[in-house]
Amino acid sequence: MAVIMTIDQWNPSQQQYPVETFCYGPKSCAFYKPGPTRHVPGRKRMSWEEEDWVDEDATAHRGPDE
Repeated sequence: MAVIMTIDQWNPSQQQYPVETFCYGPKSCAFYKPGPTRHVPGRKRMSWEEEDWVDEDATAHRGPDE
């Protein structure tokens, strides 16, 4: 699935469209796992690395069968 990524919030026309895989299945699914560490480009060649705790935090409210 293509994701719209705005690189510079002060210049919203500067965007990238990376392709990412999403799993909407239950956490007990054999295919459920966090993807590789995501590197997000930013303004003036800065970058941000999304670590595993972001995915864990976003899915913490889900049980193994949700």
